[in-house]
Amino acid sequence: MANAAAIDLSRLYGNEALRAALVRTVSEGKTAHAYLLEGGFGTGKTTLAFLFSAALCCENREHRPCMQCSACKKILRAQSPDLCVIGIDALPFAPEEAPPNTAGLTKSKAIGVEAVRLLKNDVYIRPNDLDYKLYIIGHTERMTVQSQNALLKILEEPPESARFFLLCENRAALLPTVLSRVQRLTLEAFSDDALYDLLIAHDRDAAALARTDEAALRLYIRLADGSFGRASRYIHAQKKDLRTDAAYEAHEGASQVLGLLFSDVQTDDSPVLSAAETVRPTRTALLSMIGDRIDARRDGTEARERLRALIDALSLATRDLAMCERGVEGQLLFYPTRTQPETLSTRCSAKTLSDTYRALMSLRAEIAANPNVSMLLMTLSGILIGLRT
Repeated sequence: MANAAAIDLSRLYGNEALRAALVRTVSEGKTAHAYLLEGGFGTGKTTLAFLFSAALCCENREHRPCMQCSACKKILRAQSPDLCVIGIDALPFAPEEAPPNTAGLTKSKAIGVEAVRLLKNDVYIRPNDLDYKLYIIGHTERMTVQSQNALLKILEEPPESARFFLLCENRAALLPTVLSRVQRLTLEAFSDDALYDLLIAHDRDAAALARTDEAALRLYIRLADGSFGRASRYIHAQKKDLRTDAAYEAHEGASQVLGLLFSDVQTDDSPVLSAAETVRPTRTALLSMIGDRIDARRDGTEARERLRALIDALSLATRDLAMCERGVEGQLLFYPTRTQPETLSTRCSAKTLSDTYRALMSLRAEIAANPNVSMLLMTLSGILIGLRT
């Protein structure tokens, strides 16, 4: 419904063009009945869904969402009978609340037909204390085909009083018929520099870490891959929790392997050692280090997944080294800054880096077909030792 209130979605960081378009949409009362919010983990999909919902129903006619009125509080805490939340891992504005009408969703579950049927029974009931009936559904890429078809029947002829927000990381898993019934909004990932500035400005712990251990902050940002939410999670995580994070573990493992490979090279702005002083790592030492991290005696599937993650991290590092060796500007994908890779790349030729990268990609493709993890580890150590020969 149209109103003259100023619409404020600034609590959604970044995505300036998207925010400007939505402000106009809400201000002019031309909202669609259903939106698909697409973006990686931590890009702000859930934040936008709740802010958008609050802006639609806010009682303040001058500044919306005010975040303080009864309607805003009920929406942001997921405590209104007119708000149905399914598959949302956490509430962005009330993380300590335990909303009574939120259906939890584990990583292994899909949203089934029964959940959609409950939604269907509710959608045609008029709003009780909000301007709209609101439905925020997370992880829609995990919906079964049957539940998507059930949802489609609602989206085809929705009541005017209903607004749907479907959240997904990749719309490829959604049926074309569902996609045709929603307005798609894509949330963009941040560059490392933009994410650094945002964290410093909006997260006290990030600002403190920038003063005490900027290298750690830069690493978390690199691992976050443009996600504000993921970077924040790294910053606030306990050390023991970081060790169970797949991306952190793979990066740490690759860093240790590279540290052994380049143990004869000083970094951190110190000069590279002369050729006469170098001590070359051995293939046996590499194999031992990799084997300590990926025990071939573990469950085969787990060992192969850990190996795949390690190869991915090493491939990104090799790509960064190749960029630095050629003097190419651009965002690095493994190293948080250019200081270390620029130094290490002086010990590698362009051909060696290219050959290593291709060999790593070939080995990654072989993982699914080769059940012999011990043999794969031997092959990997041989590829890596070639980086310094």
